[in-house]
Amino acid sequence: MQLKDGISIIVTLYNKEEYIAQTLKSAITQISNNKKYQLIVVDDGSTDSSFYITQKTLKKSKIDYKLLSQKNSGPSIATNNALKHVKYTYIKLLDGDDLLSPDSLDYMKVQMEKNNIDLLYGFWEWSKNPSRFKFKKNKPASVIMHDPIKKFITKGWGGSSNAMIKTETMRKIKGCDETVFVQDFSIPLRVAGYHLKSKNSEKFLVGTTSKTICVGPKNVKNRIMDNNSQTLYDQSIVTLNFIDEAYKLNPLEKKIALKKIIARCWSWRKRVLNNSYFNHFFFIYLVSKLNFKLSSKLVRYYVYGTWISDQNIRKITYRDKSKKNILIYVGLDLLGDALLKIPFLIVLKEHFPNAKVTWFAGKGSSIFNGSLHPLSKGLITKIQDTPKYGSSFLDIFKKIENKRYDIIIDTQKRLLTTLLLKRFKTDIFISPCSKFLFSDLVPQNSTERNLSSQLINLVEIFCNKNISYKNNINIINSRRIAICPGASVIWKRWPIENFIQVAKHLVMEKFIPVFILGPQERDLERNLIREFPKKKIIIALSHDPLETIKVSKSCLAGISNDTGCGHLIASSGIPVLTLFGPTDSKKFSPLGNEKNSSISSQIIFKSKNIDTIPVNLVLKRFKKICY
Repeated sequence: MQLKDGISIIVTLYNKEEYIAQTLKSAITQISNNKKYQLIVVDDGSTDSSFYITQKTLKKSKIDYKLLSQKNSGPSIATNNALKHVKYTYIKLLDGDDLLSPDSLDYMKVQMEKNNIDLLYGFWEWSKNPSRFKFKKNKPASVIMHDPIKKFITKGWGGSSNAMIKTETMRKIKGCDETVFVQDFSIPLRVAGYHLKSKNSEKFLVGTTSKTICVGPKNVKNRIMDNNSQTLYDQSIVTLNFIDEAYKLNPLEKKIALKKIIARCWSWRKRVLNNSYFNHFFFIYLVSKLNFKLSSKLVRYYVYGTWISDQNIRKITYRDKSKKNILIYVGLDLLGDALLKIPFLIVLKEHFPNAKVTWFAGKGSSIFNGSLHPLSKGLITKIQDTPKYGSSFLDIFKKIENKRYDIIIDTQKRLLTTLLLKRFKTDIFISPCSKFLFSDLVPQNSTERNLSSQLINLVEIFCNKNISYKNNINIINSRRIAICPGASVIWKRWPIENFIQVAKHLVMEKFIPVFILGPQERDLERNLIREFPKKKIIIALSHDPLETIKVSKSCLAGISNDTGCGHLIASSGIPVLTLFGPTDSKKFSPLGNEKNSSISSQIIFKSKNIDTIPVNLVLKRFKKICY
């Protein structure tokens, strides 16, 4: 679109019903009856009456306007959506609760034209009653900033309602950084550092003026920029994004910026999260003080880890779509081990959708190369289970591939294995061994007991939000109940007589028990046939793990001992009640359906004997996951 000489005002709006009418009026009074102005308002999914007040106000005005609406995504995305509709050569940004100085629009445009400024910032005042604020009718000369990138990248610089930018400049920098919620920090960095991104990129001029351009209400509740954690998080991410793009950036300035971000993270962890000086991150902070080369990749994950659980920060969900090479070392990879790792693989692929994942089963044959191979499709790129590696000191003499990985995740906790894996070339090494002593990054919850959750936490290290793994499938109309009465060893089995009592109760309630039996459990089949001669139950003899999952998906819910069959049922997505005797329920409970539940004889009855779990308790708990 050919731009016309004039100004487009972009107003971003979210739940500002108390202020938006005054905000619009402060702009409309300057542009009424003038064909060189345009007003674009983007409602960012307001839940109050902001949109309707805006609509009513604009309809009464005699100006060129456009009112847009989007789901709540933040002012960065809102500004970029408005940019698509801009008609004029200059853009004035305005928040939905700020008031413009009566002569600010023409003044800023004149100053920018006079000095060929690409981005101009004015002064910003705060008032308890903005509508009564007395603006000065002064016209001070603007000043061009010398080397603004140096200031922006180390100390930060923000603001929107006090800024005006050339439309062509805004287009060339591709608008705001949409990976952060707030737009204030990305625009100045992208403008001031545009010439550092490629050989042919032009250098833009940034200017300032002492004139008060806008005034904002002093006591606004839930203002984004009053949220200190939001400011620190967004500023850090914007800086890291810029560093990754600006390959011509002075190495010293890059190092100073990265050190600043690490110091910011440590300060927050110490002051707000109460991390001790014995914390792993304090060591990282101390090392950063030395003159070592710092990795922006690692620093990004430090930022994520610092604010990952902060519910006050509005974040754009981050997924790494780069083509990373990731090596996962798993050691022993039999049925039970592999099933515990399925949730880990799913969340890993969700976060790194384009990654090449090498699955290294260092102790021999992987079941993902066998009966569970179909489950690995789309999750694992390559399975490597020969030669064996990681269990013998002599492995140090084995020749390893001359390949560099972006990430290596060691899922084991054996010191020898970890030291042997350190021989491989990688940018980032993750290992829970020795309380993450050898790991470049540490999960927020490093004391998690559940094995599947422990593994998911190793992926969460790379995420900017906590992972909530769910695998729900709701078979509302089914009357079938999956039951796994077997187990690999007798002491993990709840008595078959008890399962039969449960099944009889289910039959009375018009359910159809589906007993899933493995190849070694044919003896249980005879008991079931004897107790249910009229085929009121279904007996499924399963030799294939995938067949077990298929059968389970036709059921409403399941009951199982702590066994591979139970984890297969859980993998189907239906809710499962798992019975534990001598094994640790907190460690081995399957993840998946949010209704999953467990009964532990150790926790409830202080006994490792699974027989102490009464039938009536199982029926009571099972009723909760069915309804």
